[in-house]
Amino acid sequence: MQTLVWDENISLKNIDKFKRCIDQILLSKKTGLILDLEKVAYMNELALGIIANAVKEAMKMKKEIVIINNQKTLKTIFEIVSFYSLVKVFSNRQQALHYFQKNIFRPSKKKVANG
Repeated sequence: MQTLVWDENISLKNIDKFKRCIDQILLSKKTGLILDLEKVAYMNELALGIIANAVKEAMKMKKEIVIINNQKTLKTIFEIVSFYSLVKVFSNRQQALHYFQKNIFRPSKKKVANG
C-alpha cells in the first residue's frame, strides 16, 4: 500500500504541487494507492479532474486509488459531481486496507498445465 497524505485545501496556489504528488504516487510499484484527505475541506474542480484522471490511469496500470478520511464538505462536493461512481471512498485507513486485502491482494488461482 502506498499512501499520499494531503494536509491542506487544494486551490490554484498549490494545484501544480498536488498534481506532481498524484503523478508520483502513480509511479509507485504498489497496486493499492490511498489518498488521505483528512485535512482537506475544499478542493477546486481542477483537483477533482486530477484525481479522476489519476483513477483512470491507475486502472490502466492495474492499480487502484481510493480516498480516505474525507470531510463533510468534500462528501458534499463528491455527491454533487457523482464522484462516488468513479472512486471508492472510505471513512478511515482500516476500511481501505480491508477493501484492498479482500479485492486486490487475493491470491490468484491459476491452473498449472501438466506437460
